[in-house]
Amino acid sequence: MPSSIGSVSQLVAAIRSQLAPRVELSGQKAARPSARGTPRRAGASTRERLESSIGMRINSIERDDPQRGRKAFRIFLESILLSHLGEHLINDPRFYQLVDDVQGTMESDAELGAMVDKAIAHLTTAPR
Repeated sequence: MPSSIGSVSQLVAAIRSQLAPRVELSGQKAARPSARGTPRRAGASTRERLESSIGMRINSIERDDPQRGRKAFRIFLESILLSHLGEHLINDPRFYQLVDDVQGTMESDAELGAMVDKAIAHLTTAPR
């Protein structure tokens, strides 16, 4: 998946702002990617694996599925959140409720909704 979405960092920032109150209330600490002590190449490799995983999961969605765009964005959102908050949340049902809440909030906000639409367009048209 090409990394040409210019607004990915904006989306991640928006996601973090949505999550901050929830994380504080639950007493959890968000996992932050550590730039210190990680070679640049290792970071690129991690990003490439993440992009590849997202791309494979999106490719598994039927092209004629009327919810394809929304499902693709959910895959992106889950993957980014797990990457930033920690893979240990993958088996936590509350994580998926959080993803539902964040996605709903983002889609209902005019400004964020526009970014979501751009991300969906990119995710569903990017060559795999």
